[in-house]
Amino acid sequence: MQTHIMPIFIAFIVCFMLASFLTLPWAIYQYRKYGYISFWRTFLIISFLFYSLSAFFLVILPLPIVRNNCQFADPIMSYMQLRPFQFIQDIAHDTGVVWSRPSSYKSLVGALSVYQVVFNVLLLFPAGVFLRYLFKTKDKWFYVIFIGFGVSLFFEITQLTGVFGIFTCPYRLFDVDDLMANTLGTFLGFLFAPLFLAFIPSRDKLNEEDETHMNEEQSTIGAQLFGLVLDIILVRFITGVVMNVMKWTGTFTEFALFTVVLFVGIVIVPMIWKGYTLGSRIVRMKLQPDTTKWFTSLSRRYLAIYLPYFFSGLAGVANQFASQAELLLLLFSIGLVFLSVLLWMTVIGHILIRWIKKDKPLYFNEYSNIISLRRHTKN
Repeated sequence: MQTHIMPIFIAFIVCFMLASFLTLPWAIYQYRKYGYISFWRTFLIISFLFYSLSAFFLVILPLPIVRNNCQFADPIMSYMQLRPFQFIQDIAHDTGVVWSRPSSYKSLVGALSVYQVVFNVLLLFPAGVFLRYLFKTKDKWFYVIFIGFGVSLFFEITQLTGVFGIFTCPYRLFDVDDLMANTLGTFLGFLFAPLFLAFIPSRDKLNEEDETHMNEEQSTIGAQLFGLVLDIILVRFITGVVMNVMKWTGTFTEFALFTVVLFVGIVIVPMIWKGYTLGSRIVRMKLQPDTTKWFTSLSRRYLAIYLPYFFSGLAGVANQFASQAELLLLLFSIGLVFLSVLLWMTVIGHILIRWIKKDKPLYFNEYSNIISLRRHTKN
C-alpha cells in the first residue's frame, strides 16, 4: 500500500506546485477571453492534471537508487513478457484456483496477482471518463481504445527503457498483459463515464455559459477584483524597484512611496489612458465614471481602496517607533493594528458577500460611481 500512496502524494505536491505557478496566467487568459473564471473548467483541468501525474508516478516510482542499476539486475531475467493472457496462468499458479471449480474462487480474494490485474485495469479507467467528457459521445469508442493503448504503450516503453535512458537498465517488466488491462480499463471508463459525469455540466453548457459572459457589457465581480489585484501587484513591484535603485530604507519611506505610486497607478494612469489601468487593460476591462468628473471619481475610488492600506501602513510606522517609546505610544500602535485588522476583515467580508450575491458592484466602484465595462475586442 505504501508503494502506491507515496506516488500519489508526490503527484499531489507536483500538481499543487504547477497549479500555483500557472494560476496567474490561467486567470489572465480566462478573464481576457471570457470575462470570468469557470469553476468547472478549472476543476476539470486540475483534476486531469492530478490524475495524469498520479498515473505516471505510479508507473515509474519507485526509481532505482543509482543511475547505473544494471549491477542490481537479474542476469537471467527477461524484461519482456510477450505472451497474451499469461496473467491467467500466473493467477492459477499463485492462488491454486481451478477455473473449472467455482468453489476454489475464494482463493482469488487478496491474491497479489489478482490485485495486479485489477490495478492495471483501474489505472486508465479515469482516462476513459475524461475522454468520454471530451468526445461527448459514445460513438468514438474506437479512438478511446487507440488512445488507451497508446498511453499504456508509453508507460511500458518508459519502464523498458529505464525512463528513456536515464537509467542504464530496465527496472520493471514490459508486459503485454498490462497493455491489454490498461486498454480495457480505458474502454470501461469510457463506457461507464455517464455515472461519474452526471453531476458535471456538459461541455455544451460550459460553452453556453462562456457565450453569456462574453456578451455581457459590465465586468464580473471577479474581473473587477482581479484587475485591482494586478494593479496592486504592479504597484508593489514598482515600489520595491524604486526602493532598491534609490537605496531607500525605512517603513515610513516605503509606505509613503507606495501611497504615491498607487495614486499614479489607479488615478493618473486611467485619466491619461482613457479609463484603463495596467491591471484592467490586461483583463480587458475599462473604468467608466457615470459623470464627466473623472478626477473626482477616480480619486474617490483611490481613497476607498487605499483606506485599509493607510491604517496598515500607519500601524507599521507606529510599531517601529513604539518599540523604543513610552507605553502610551505602544497602546496607540496596538489600537492601530486592531483597527487595521478589523478594517481588512470588513473589506474581505464585503467582497465575499458581493461575490456570492452578484447583485451590486464592489464597494470602491460603488462609492466612486464608476462602472467597469468589459471590452470585447482589443482597443
